Amino acid sequence: MLKNPLLLVAFIFFFLGSSAWSQQLPKNPLEGRIVFEKEGCLSCHAVNGTGGTTGPDFGKQIFSGDNYDLLSEMWNHSEKMLLVMARTRTKRPSFTGQDFRELGEFLYFIRYLGQPGNISAGKRLFAGKECIQCHSVGGAVPGKIALDSLKIYVSPVHLAQAMWNHSNLMRRRGVRRGIKLPTFSDNEFADLTAYIRAASSLKSEERIYSYPGSPTLGEKLFKEKGCYYCHVEKPVGPNLDRINTNESVTRIAGIMWNHSGKMEAAMKTMKQPYPSFSGNEMADLISYLYFRGTPKTAGSAKLGEQLFKQKGCESCHEAGNRFNAPTVDRLGPFHDKDDFLAALWNHAPRMEELLLAKGKKPPVLMPNEVKSLYLFVDAKTKAGN
Repeated sequence: MLKNPLLLVAFIFFFLGSSAWSQQLPKNPLEGRIVFEKEGCLSCHAVNGTGGTTGPDFGKQIFSGDNYDLLSEMWNHSEKMLLVMARTRTKRPSFTGQDFRELGEFLYFIRYLGQPGNISAGKRLFAGKECIQCHSVGGAVPGKIALDSLKIYVSPVHLAQAMWNHSNLMRRRGVRRGIKLPTFSDNEFADLTAYIRAASSLKSEERIYSYPGSPTLGEKLFKEKGCYYCHVEKPVGPNLDRINTNESVTRIAGIMWNHSGKMEAAMKTMKQPYPSFSGNEMADLISYLYFRGTPKTAGSAKLGEQLFKQKGCESCHEAGNRFNAPTVDRLGPFHDKDDFLAALWNHAPRMEELLLAKGKKPPVLMPNEVKSLYLFVDAKTKAGN
């Protein structure tokens, strides 16, 4: 019999799964970059300065919604996009459901990557956060722990992971010296990492980059490390649904670090070991927390039924229509919402052509309306098959 509650939860999830709680997570969010380039998005849109200038730079105008938001943005922007494409003789992008899912994951993930660290800000933080009391950079100082070896790590996640694993020791030494452990926000982990790299006396040119993290592996770690037990199963820690993790990797790392003291005390009370991370585990966990925090669009099949009439969809998709268009119960089947979103996007040119011939404009679609239409059409399709 498993007496350890954390192991018990992991055991239950291993055999029964967690479909009621988990969501569809990407294995590698950067795969959508291939779709972004293949469909010509890069010719008009840049990512942090790399790409076209006709449309907004996605590294600066951050996309932070789900795929219903993405379809809404693209749909309402479609007419302008078609004019630009006609002028530049560019082919309009067409998507499969998988393409659309991967594109949405990639655009959403850009926010997670955050901004490069600022060396000057990092130097001020090193002194202001009192890191200088126990550590040195730029050469050995008697009685202090040198951080020069961290120069090889480019990603701030490595610094966050090293600090997390040593937080118990740091906390004890801080108590003896009367130093309170610092808290972090915004881009401060990235700033500190940039300063340590710049100030380090290490001559090595070796660089170790952190891969972006796997949300699916991160979900597994969330259970194995006992996070699920305290944050979902039992009301020991704060409910993650009330914490905004739709932030950059450095901000989420700061949230985790600021939480480490209370977590350590709780683990002692529960007589459980304080979790540590190795390899790319913290990157995996943080990427999972980021995707778990994806905003959720509301919607209902009932509203979708009303919209199907109000937006004019019914006039073309009614029985016996002159366009030979399928009725609503024959629009699918759809494997999932992304199949529907891709089909809706691919259908836009024909619909726009018919409406413009009548002097009408395509209907505006808000994210909740897109979801409601999907729920309605999907329900009618399933009922008709």
